[in-house]
Amino acid sequence: MQEFLAASLSYPTVIFSVLMIAILLYWLLVIVGAVGLDLLGGHDHGLEFDGHHLDAVDAAEAPSAFRLRQVPVTVVVSLLAFYNWLLCHLGSHYLIPHVNFVNRGITATILLLLSLVVGFLLTKLSVVPLAPLFHTHHATRRKELVGEIVTVRTGRVDRKYGQALLDEQEHALLLEVRCDPSSSLRRGQRVMIISVDDESGTYEVEPVDDLLPDSPRKRLKG
Repeated sequence: MQEFLAASLSYPTVIFSVLMIAILLYWLLVIVGAVGLDLLGGHDHGLEFDGHHLDAVDAAEAPSAFRLRQVPVTVVVSLLAFYNWLLCHLGSHYLIPHVNFVNRGITATILLLLSLVVGFLLTKLSVVPLAPLFHTHHATRRKELVGEIVTVRTGRVDRKYGQALLDEQEHALLLEVRCDPSSSLRRGQRVMIISVDDESGTYEVEPVDDLLPDSPRKRLKG
């Protein structure tokens, strides 16, 4: 354990150790729905509705090109950081201790540069099987989604933040949704799209229960 920590906190591994901590915290926030997957931006195969970008998922088709931007930037950064951390950690543990003290700084810098190159190549190879998960299909207009039932994917939905998934047979769309905070929407709740804001590219949603005439929530409000 001490050797592991020593290698993790030594140059150049410490650079990526700090980055990996930040990335792990980010993915924890993604899991709980506090932030979106495309925090740093999307990918090339964006879905356009009247000039606005949407994200989608399709596991049925292969990627059309060997490019890093076939997946969200956050995924690329995570893969780059992991591969560079792993390569630097292995080099710091097995290579640098066998180099004399005078040349360790130079060796560590060379290790850093080599890990960047190899890490980039490994990331590109990893993107290939991941790309189909983020491939998109083109739809027609935003207004056609009005009346669709979607599932909330974030921990909260209010006037400034919220995402929901439209799950269809062949593909799924991740939409930016908005709702009155008093509705207290939660992750996994099913809601209906009732309108579209073309300027912001967001969708107004309401809980499905609130739209049913005999729903328990409406009886309580009454």
